[in-house]
Amino acid sequence: MELMKRMWRVELLLLLAVSAVSPAMAQTGGGTTRVFSCEVDGRIVFGDTLPKECYGRTWVEKINGVMVYRAVAEPTPAESARRREEQRRRELAAREAARQKQLDDALRTKYRSLADLDARRDAEVAQLDAAITALRADERELVARRKRLDEEAATMKGTPPPDSLARALVYADEELARARAATEKKIKERDGLRQRFDAERQRYIDITSTPATGQAAE
Repeated sequence: MELMKRMWRVELLLLLAVSAVSPAMAQTGGGTTRVFSCEVDGRIVFGDTLPKECYGRTWVEKINGVMVYRAVAEPTPAESARRREEQRRRELAAREAARQKQLDDALRTKYRSLADLDARRDAEVAQLDAAITALRADERELVARRKRLDEEAATMKGTPPPDSLARALVYADEELARARAATEKKIKERDGLRQRFDAERQRYIDITSTPATGQAAE
């Protein structure tokens, strides 16, 4: 009995009162018929005692054709793990769907139309292009200044340059390095901006396209 208790969680569905059982007993001449049954691979297995095939499975007990007990088999560890994993996946999917809906709603609010999105992209890219052009102009000026310092140092005819010129050369190199780094940073910023707008544009098309035409709303 203890083993059975560990294997099954027995749910009491119906306890027949004597008054309820009496009519069924009368139909069988006052006798009592007890049947245990379960489903095994699509077929029903019966017995006047619990068949061995029903061990570990959901089974029912009937008296004179009326169910009095139903035992529900506890899931195996593997089945429990599978159910937990399925639940985890459902929860993750639900959270991701909610997050994506928030992003899509924000995108619809951010841009009135696809043309609006393109106009904002072009304006922001143009600003960065202008900044890059200015930085490159600064680079050219620093390169020219460095060249003039080199030419001045060349006039020394093999003698060490004075301290002021040496410091000027070091400072010119540092300035040029900073200017080039600033230009590269701005170029990466522009490239990242374009990638963001490309992703937003594609998503905007996806969420505003109509099934009939597949065209984005303008």
